[in-house]
Amino acid sequence: MDSNHSAPAIVITVINDCASLWHEVLLGIEEEGIPFLLQHHPAGDVVDSAWQAARSSPLLVGIACDRHTLVVHHKNLPVSAPLFTLMHHQDSQAQRNTGNNAARLVKGIPFRDLHA
Repeated sequence: MDSNHSAPAIVITVINDCASLWHEVLLGIEEEGIPFLLQHHPAGDVVDSAWQAARSSPLLVGIACDRHTLVVHHKNLPVSAPLFTLMHHQDSQAQRNTGNNAARLVKGIPFRDLHA
């Protein structure tokens, strides 16, 4: 979903056009019924970009990804302490559960086990 920043959505910063590598994460967010906004950047640090995305999200949750790593962050956490970090080699269920959990953070409900 691409939209403007004023709509309530999880902001996702995609570094180096890698969104297709993390498709399962996006599906996990959609499963929970939370909208997201993709913004593309040519370069950047994943952790800092996730925190900046959280700061710009009306829902206070941000995600950033590159070809190797995906990070879920919350605006109220320290920059250096993201909530979840996922490596691309992890299986599709872990990716889907990470998306579910990013959305569940918005909803304020318990997280799913990343490896269940």
